[in-house]
Amino acid sequence: MNKVRKFPLVGWYTLFFMVIVAISYSGLFLAGRTLIWEVDGIAQHFPILVTFQKILRGGVAGLASWSWNLGLGADQLTTFAYYVVGDPFNYLVALVPRAHLEAAYQALILLRLYCVGLAFLGFAHQFKFSRFSQFIGTLTYTFTAYTFYVGMHHPFFLLPMIWFPLLAWAIERVLRGRHWLPLSLITAVVIISNFYFAYLLALGSLIYALVSFWTRRRAGQAMRSFPQLLWRLAVAVTLGVGMAGIIMVPTLLAMLTATRTDFDFANGLWTYPINYYVNLPNRLLTNGGSVQYWVTLGMSAISFVSLTYTLRHFKRYWVLNWVLVAMAVGLLLPGFAAVFNVFSTPSNRWLLMANLVVAYATMVFIDQCDHLTVADLKWIALVGCGWLALIWAVNGFYLNIRKHDIATYLILLMLIGLLLAKDHLGLTTRQWRYLLLGLVTLNLANSGLGWLSPNTNSNPGEQLRRGTAIKWIKGYLDGAEKGTQSTSQFYRTALVPNYYTLRSAESNVPMVLKTHLVGSYFSVQNGYVGELSRQLGNATYAMNAPLGDLNGRTTFNNLLGVKYLFAREDQLRHQALPAGYHVVKAKDGQPKVYADRFVYGLSNHTGTVLLKSDYALPLVYTQPNRLTPTAFNRLSAVDKEQALLQGTLIKTHAGQTVTPKKTGQSVAYSAAADTTKVLDSTDKVMIYRNQHATGASNNETTKLADDTVTLTSEQRQQLAPATGLTNPSQHLLKLIAANQQRLQTNAQTNANGLKAMISDVQGHQVPYELTIKHPKRYRNTELYLVLDGIRYRRSSIQNELRTSLNTTTFSGRPYTKMDQLNGVRDGLKGNLSASGYQLTAQTVDNLATFNQLGTTNMSDYEYRDSAVINLGYSHSARKTITLTFDRIRSLHFKSAKLVAVPFGKTYRQRVRQVQRQGLRGLKVTANRVSGTTQTTKASILTTSIPYSTGWQLRVDGQRVKTQPVNLAFVGAKLPAGHHRITLTYRTPGLLVGSWLSLGSALSVLAVAAWRLFRYYQH
Repeated sequence: MNKVRKFPLVGWYTLFFMVIVAISYSGLFLAGRTLIWEVDGIAQHFPILVTFQKILRGGVAGLASWSWNLGLGADQLTTFAYYVVGDPFNYLVALVPRAHLEAAYQALILLRLYCVGLAFLGFAHQFKFSRFSQFIGTLTYTFTAYTFYVGMHHPFFLLPMIWFPLLAWAIERVLRGRHWLPLSLITAVVIISNFYFAYLLALGSLIYALVSFWTRRRAGQAMRSFPQLLWRLAVAVTLGVGMAGIIMVPTLLAMLTATRTDFDFANGLWTYPINYYVNLPNRLLTNGGSVQYWVTLGMSAISFVSLTYTLRHFKRYWVLNWVLVAMAVGLLLPGFAAVFNVFSTPSNRWLLMANLVVAYATMVFIDQCDHLTVADLKWIALVGCGWLALIWAVNGFYLNIRKHDIATYLILLMLIGLLLAKDHLGLTTRQWRYLLLGLVTLNLANSGLGWLSPNTNSNPGEQLRRGTAIKWIKGYLDGAEKGTQSTSQFYRTALVPNYYTLRSAESNVPMVLKTHLVGSYFSVQNGYVGELSRQLGNATYAMNAPLGDLNGRTTFNNLLGVKYLFAREDQLRHQALPAGYHVVKAKDGQPKVYADRFVYGLSNHTGTVLLKSDYALPLVYTQPNRLTPTAFNRLSAVDKEQALLQGTLIKTHAGQTVTPKKTGQSVAYSAAADTTKVLDSTDKVMIYRNQHATGASNNETTKLADDTVTLTSEQRQQLAPATGLTNPSQHLLKLIAANQQRLQTNAQTNANGLKAMISDVQGHQVPYELTIKHPKRYRNTELYLVLDGIRYRRSSIQNELRTSLNTTTFSGRPYTKMDQLNGVRDGLKGNLSASGYQLTAQTVDNLATFNQLGTTNMSDYEYRDSAVINLGYSHSARKTITLTFDRIRSLHFKSAKLVAVPFGKTYRQRVRQVQRQGLRGLKVTANRVSGTTQTTKASILTTSIPYSTGWQLRVDGQRVKTQPVNLAFVGAKLPAGHHRITLTYRTPGLLVGSWLSLGSALSVLAVAAWRLFRYYQH
C-alpha cells in the first residue's frame, strides 16, 4: 500500500490514460479510420498543417508575409493565427517527414489530450483533496464529451482545456499571496495560442477570480485587500497581453475588418428550438448522437452523482452550487452562449470551462464518499433514477435512442448500486477505491466508444481512411495544376461548380498545390472581399468562404484574374461553363485529360480538364474611368458586376467620372407550378392509393404511363372499388378542394412573375417551371435568376401532424392515436423551427443551388433576403427553368427576375481595353508587386489584391496613399505619365506588436530578476 501511495500521481494518470485511449480509439483505428475529419479536418486543419510545416522548414520569419495561395491572397500570420501559429504542439511537425504527417496529426491530438490531464493535475494539487479524488477528477476532466468530439473534428480546440486549469492555478496563487508572474506568462501563452479562445478564457478567468475571491472571503481565509489583489491581477494580465502583442496586435487589426464581424447576435434567437430542450436531459449523460449548438456535455456517472450531492448540500457548497445553477440557466438561453462566443452565434463552447467546475465537484464528492448519510444515498438514488425516467418521458415514454446509450445508463445504475451497497459489502478502503476506479474507467472508455466506435456512432464514418489524406492532397486536381505552371505570368484559378461534391463547404487543399485558387475556407477572411461578394449577390457566399466557387459567373472570374478553371471531364458534356473559357488541348487537338488519381471515398472518379480564358484581367491595371458610389449603388447586383469593367469604383475624386451602362437584359417569362404530383382530383388519388398499396396484385398502374394524371372511364371503374373511392369521404373531398384552392391562389399570385412557392396539403414542396417567352433572344448569354425580398415559412409540429393526417386520408390508411403520438415525438425531437432551405434551379445544361443555412449553423449563419443564382452561359436557347425547394413550407419573393447578360463584341472590347491598361513588366513575389505604366491622363491604379493597410505603394519612389477600390481591393489615384509602380507588403501591426512584446517581456524579466535577487538576499 505504501508503494502505491509513493507512486507519483502523474504516473497513475499516464497509465490509465493509455488504457482509456487504447479502448476508446480502438474501434476507430481497427476500422482503418483516422482522426482527420472529412469536413474541416481535410478541408482546413490538415492542409494548413502541411503548409505550416513548409513554412517552419523555411524559417519562422517567413510566416509574417503575404501568400498568393490563400484565396485571392492574404497575410499568413493573421490567417493561420486561428489555427497553428500559437499552438506549441504544431511546431513538432518540423521534425516529421511529410510522408508521416498524417500519423503526426493524430499523435498530436493524443498528446494535447494527455496534457489536458496534466494541466488539471497541477490545478487540483493546490487544493486539499486526497490523491485519489485528484486522480478521479483528472480522469473525468480529461475524457469528456467535449474532448472526444473536438479531438475528432477540431484538434486545436483542445488547447483551452489545457490553458483554463493553468489560468485558474495562477489566479489561485495570486489570491493566496503568491507572485503574479506565472499568471502573466500563462496569459501571454493563451492569447498567442488563439485569439478566439483568449476571449472565452478571459471571461471564464474573470468569473473564476471573482468566485474564488468570494469563496475565500466566505471561508474567512487570509487574503490581501481587494484593491491590492485587483492591482496585482491587473499588472499580471496587462504584461501578459503586452507579451502577446506580436501576435495579438496584427490579429486584432485583421479581425476588425473580417467577414465574421457581421454576425446576428445569437442568430436572432431568444430561445432555442423545442428539440434542443427535449434532447438536453439525454445529452447531460451521453453525446445524444449529435451535437446541436455545440452542447457537448456527456458527463461521467460519477460527475453526475457528484453534482447531485453538492446541490443537496447547497449551503455547505454555497458558491460552487450557485455557479452550477448559473451554468444550468445559461444552457437554456441563446443570448448567454452568444455573449461567451464574442457576441455572435449561440455556440455553447463555453461548456469546455464548465468541465473544470464539474471535475472540481467530483473531487468534492470523492472525498465525502466515506461520510455519506442515508439521506444522501436516497437523494442520489432518487435523482439518478428520476433523471433516467425524465429521459424516458421526453423521448415519448419509450427509449428510442442509440443502443450504446443503454450502457451509459446501466453504468450510472451500477454506480448508484455500488454506493448503496458499500457499507453492506464490508469493503476495505482499498477495495472500494479499486471498484470505483474500475467503474469510472469503464464509464470513460464507454463514453469514448460512443463517439469513436463505428458500431455505436455514425461519426467514425466521417473520418478519413488511413493513408488517404496525403494521397488525396497530392491528387486533388489529378495533376492538372501542372498545366497552369507553364507560364511565368501571374495567374489565378478556380474550380468549376460541382467539381467536387464532398460535404466540405470549401477546401484549402489547392493552397498546398500552389494553384492561386480564388476560393478559400478560413475562419478569418477579408471583410472587403466579403462585401464585394455580397454586393454582387454571389449565391455561394459564406463568411468562412466569401467567394466560394464564384457561382461560375463569367465576369466575376475575369475581374479576379481567373485565367484557368479546373473541371471534371464529364462536365464538358453536361454542364454550362463560363463564357470565353476554352479547353486546353493536347498535341493531337483533343482535350487534354488528366486521368483520375483514385482515392477511395474522396476522388471525383473522373479525369480533370483545364479551361483557359483569354479575358482574365491583369492583377494590376490603370483605369481612367471612375464610378461613383451613388451611381454604383443604384445598379442591380448583375449590373454592378458588369459596371466594374466600365470603370473603377472609388470614393474620392479621380480620373473621369462615368455613368455605368446597364448591361443586363430583362427576360420575360411565365411561372407555373408543376401540379403533376399534387392530389387535386379523385383520379390522382386513385392512382396515388394504388401506387401505395401494400400488395402487388392490385397494381393497375402497370398499365398506365408514369405521367398519367387523368384516368379514362374504364380505368376509373377498375380502380375506384380497389382504392375505396366509389364514394369518397367528405374529408377527402375537402382536402382535394384545398389543394385546388392553394394552386389557384398561387397561380394568381404568380400571374406576373414568380412571387411564391408553396407546399400542398401533404407538406410536399411543389416544383415550379419558369418558361422563357422568347428563348432565342438569349442565346450566347449568361442567365441569372435574381431574387429580392426573400422570406420563408418554416414548418411546425402542428403542421407536421396536420400533413401526416392528410397523407393517411389520401392513402386510405387509418390515422391512429399511436400515429399521432409518434408525430408529436418526432416533432419535439426534430429541428423544424430552426431549419434553413435549399433552392435548386435546373436548366437543360446546368444545375445551381442557393442555400439558406438554419440557425443551428454556428459558423456561417446569416439571413439572406436576396441572391443572384447563375444559371450558366449557353450558346443555345434555354426554354425552361425548373425550381425546387426543400425542408420548409413556402418561399416568398418581393421579386424574382430573369436577367440575361450578353458576352458579345461589346463585352470583349471592354475586357481587351482593360487588359491593354495592365502594368508592363509585371513582377509578383510574396510581398512585392512591381511594374511600369504609361497613361495619357490621370487614372486610378486598380488591382485585385484584397485591401489591407499592409500594402504600401510607391510611385517613382514616392510614397502614395492607397485606398479601397471596387469595394475590395488595393488602389490609388495616379497622375498621367510614365510611372514605376511598386507595392510592398508588411503585416499591419507587426512592428507595434513586436515592440509591445519586447517591452513587456523586458519588464517581466526585470521583475523576475528582482525576485531572484531578493530571494538570494534573504
